[in-house]
Order: sequence, then C-alpha cells, then structure tokens
Amino acid sequence: MRNIKLIIAAAALTALLASCEKDFTVKTGDTPVEFLSSTMDVELNSVYNFIPIQMTANSELSSLATFELVSGTIVMKEDGSTRDVVDGTDVIFTSKEIYIGKYDPQVDTTSLPNNNIEFRIPKYLEYQSISLTLRLTGENLGSITELVWTASAPAEASMAGSWAFGNMILTITEDENGNFGVQSPFINGYTWSATRANNQLTLSLEGPDVDMGEQGVCTVIFCAYHEHTDGKTYLWPDEACILEFSEDGTTVTATNGIFHGFQSGSSWYNWTGSVVAAGTVGTRQ
Repeated sequence: MRNIKLIIAAAALTALLASCEKDFTVKTGDTPVEFLSSTMDVELNSVYNFIPIQMTANSELSSLATFELVSGTIVMKEDGSTRDVVDGTDVIFTSKEIYIGKYDPQVDTTSLPNNNIEFRIPKYLEYQSISLTLRLTGENLGSITELVWTASAPAEASMAGSWAFGNMILTITEDENGNFGVQSPFINGYTWSATRANNQLTLSLEGPDVDMGEQGVCTVIFCAYHEHTDGKTYLWPDEACILEFSEDGTTVTATNGIFHGFQSGSSWYNWTGSVVAAGTVGTRQ
C-alpha cells in the first residue's frame, strides 16, 4: 500500500511539473528589418564590434533578423598584404540570429526598435584594415539588406622629433627601415634602440658603458620610475621605460615614468632633470 501511495505521489508531482512548463520562445511578427545604411566606416580600435539593425516601423511584436557573411578582406599592418576573412577565426559572430524587441515608448524615443550584430576580431591589432560584406536573410526584409562594414586602424602618431619633459629633451629618430632610437640628452653620440607598438614606444634597457669620472665606468640606463605600493616613488631598473604618444603627435606621456642614470656600487645616480614621474606629459619642441 505504501508503494502505491509513493507511485501516486510521484505521478502527481510529474503532472505538477508538466503544468508549470512555460514556452520561452520569443513571439515575432512580420515587421521588416534592415541595416541603417549600406556602408559603415569605423575605427578599428577594439576586439568587440557592433553593427546596428532596425525594424522599418514600430511594432507590437519583436522581429527576428538573420544574416550571412558574404565576403571579407583583411589588410595586414606588417607588410600590406591582403587575404580573405575566415569566418569563425578572423571574425567571430556571437550569433547570426538577432531579435529586435518590440516597440517600447520609453526606449525607442528617437529611433525605431533596433539591436546590434555583435562580433569579435581577436587579432585586430595586426590589421591595417578589415572589410566585411553582410547580407540580411529571411522573409521580412526592408530595403537595405546588404552592408559593407569597413574598419581601419587609427592613424599612427608621429614620434620622430624632440620632446621636452621639463628641462630634459628627448630626441627620437626613425630610420628608413622603421627602426626607432632615443638619443641621450647627457651622453653625446649614443642612441638607445626602441620598439614601437601602435602609439607606444618602449626603450631598450641595454645602454652603453661610460666613464663617469670618480664613479668609474658605469652602465647608463633608461628605465621606469613610478610609485610603489608603499606610496613612495622608486626607479625600476628591470622595467623598460614606455612613452605613449597622442594621436595628433603633439604630446607624449611617460606612462611608467623615466629614470635616466647609472649605478655605481650600491648607489644610483642621475643627471639633474633626468627623472620624470609616471604620468608626466611632455610636449613637442
């Protein structure tokens, strides 16, 4: 008898669970969807990118938009070579089905109901530009069903020239092969090698051995100079100095500071004006 009661109870619970099931499918109407324009030009400055799509009219029901990648081209920064985009590798779409929510008078005050196609470009820093042609698919479409989306890398700031950090002037050179160097303002004839990445320039930690008089022959260095967790500012001889240039090429920021000097014994020395705290902004001369 007890087993029968348990079976009856289990059956009742199953019936209860079944009655509680809900249909979470978004109910959609037949309001057409379209791109906002047939072309879109943006700056390539993020892994995450978005392309808006919209309904052609306000609707009391949501709309479903589907799309396909028709073609795509990448131009590489390193050598200017081009190649076709590989869907799922070069460009990764979050989904190729996008729901546009129904008209909401509190949200859609200045535009029609809309949503975004979301996608990632994992290696965007390696690209000079990337172009994608997308096409909306399905039955309910507006007039703008194809879009050419083009993203180009930001214009690189000009680094060559002289930059002032207070009384210290750093002169940066670039040769015909794109190699950068930073001339020492205190040691005639010596230039530190430096590596560019977008608008940042990283100075080499390797410097020359120079006769510093009573301190003897010492290795001169450019390195970082910034605040420690104890609130005090220190030089960091194992951390390279990084300079970050503004896009218009008028200022440069010592991102992690500048220490220009040398070690003799257990002491560090520097020239007057050759120490700049992290975050200091220099100007073109």
